[in-house]
Amino acid sequence: MRVTLINPPYPKGSPESVFIPLGISYLAAILERSGHEVYVMDCQALRLSPDDIGDKLLELKPQIVGVTASTLTYWPAIEIVRNAKKMLPGCITVMGGPHVTVMDEDTLKQNPEVDIIVRREGEYTMLELLNKLSKGGDLSNVYGITFRRGDKIFRSPERPFIQNLDELPFPAFDHLPLKNYRVFGKNYMPIITSRGCPFQCTFCMASKMCGKKFRARSPKNVVDELEVLITRYGADAITFYDDTFTFDMERVIKICHEMKRRDILPPWDCRTRVDMITDKLLTEMRTANCQLIHFGVESGNPEILRAMKKGTTVEQNERAIKMAKKAGIMVAVSVIIGYPGETDETIKQTMDFLRRTDPDYVYICVPTPYPGTELYDYIKTLGWELSSDWTRYDEQTLVFENPTISAEKIAEVRRRFYNNYFTPTYILRKSLKRNFYGYIMARIALNDLLWRMKFPARVLKSLSASRH
Repeated sequence: MRVTLINPPYPKGSPESVFIPLGISYLAAILERSGHEVYVMDCQALRLSPDDIGDKLLELKPQIVGVTASTLTYWPAIEIVRNAKKMLPGCITVMGGPHVTVMDEDTLKQNPEVDIIVRREGEYTMLELLNKLSKGGDLSNVYGITFRRGDKIFRSPERPFIQNLDELPFPAFDHLPLKNYRVFGKNYMPIITSRGCPFQCTFCMASKMCGKKFRARSPKNVVDELEVLITRYGADAITFYDDTFTFDMERVIKICHEMKRRDILPPWDCRTRVDMITDKLLTEMRTANCQLIHFGVESGNPEILRAMKKGTTVEQNERAIKMAKKAGIMVAVSVIIGYPGETDETIKQTMDFLRRTDPDYVYICVPTPYPGTELYDYIKTLGWELSSDWTRYDEQTLVFENPTISAEKIAEVRRRFYNNYFTPTYILRKSLKRNFYGYIMARIALNDLLWRMKFPARVLKSLSASRH
């Protein structure tokens, strides 16, 4: 079948960070392997609005239009589906992604232009769906979808998660305008080597999309893909997108050994938890050219960490940052301010933690209660006013009324922090690192400093994420 897969644009005015879309790239690869004709359109990279795609759809005449949707991009995705139906009334529209996975029935009830929702992991669901549609088969036998049957909405059973991730083809990045994703001229490419998260942080959707059981690719399969990213796509650096890359520490050590054995040693970074590292592991990672590690430390207050069900302590956070630095690995951390229960004092503790531990880079976010998360349900239970405008769910805009801390206070805290963080001294220190990530951090800080010199009195609501 002729299939067009679309990554929708960000809503107007929201912070924009353009990343290579892994989910759609996996879908393209598995559909092509089975003989379907696939075209991918990334509106974010191509700077296309929902209205810009009409002529291209008329040219391609796809039988299937598949659109992914996070909460933030839900309404642009709906606009694309509506335009697709307007231009090609006979096409079948399919939506997938985290937002519609948990809001599947509401999406179908409110948007008659949407024909089918693919829930959770989409590779085999989409493949089976297309095979059924091409033969006119019964869709109720396709696990993992929600669709209309007459005036009623039918929800098939959940599809079991893919257990052998090695059997999936590598993402089909050939469909993407790879030059458009460069970071300060560098080709920074993603890989994901595992799925599933056993941890249940209140603000996270990971386990809803990929389950609670950790599933991982073999070290050889991972390094095979790294070789492709370098030799075929010219990657200058690699980012591991895994939620908790080091959950299986022995596997990571084997990946590092395989990288060194085959001399495949690009600069790379990963995300993990502060309680999932050891000195030995960090040393192995550094010798395989890991240059940056991301920790979600979230707060400098123990009560807020417990409320988030993070499962870590302030002491563990501090120790992990020191361990990584000792191993010669740069550290980026994310924190969340404005969580229910937050006060001026708890925010001060978080800011003091950042100053005390001095990570190489800091992301300051606000708590975003995505539908399907425990935080979303908790805010509802509290009876606090919660925005239903999904275009505000960007992790930089507070979308609920927190009686203990105002949005203005949070914006001021963030502004003051970055004013004192991104300084000429910071730029010099990162430049002296003389590695890929030091260069990127120095450029970001320089841009920020120049921006503040140009607009010294402006309150920058999205100081960190919106421009970086």
